[in-house]
Amino acid sequence: MIKPFEKKVWLSSPTMHGDEIKYVQEAYETNWMSTVGKNIDEVERIAREKIGCNYAVALATGTAS
Repeated sequence: MIKPFEKKVWLSSPTMHGDEIKYVQEAYETNWMSTVGKNIDEVERIAREKIGCNYAVALATGTAS
């Protein structure tokens, strides 16, 4: 008999280290709790540079992509 969740494989666990909480607080204080804003723009810019492409779009989930 299979027992649900007996042998879970966690794909990722939510963690906050270093500057992450600072960026969440900044987004909250500037009313940019959304899929737009300067932090999202910066993530997209960094992704473009690292990959070497002209466009990048940050999405909330793999399902959204």
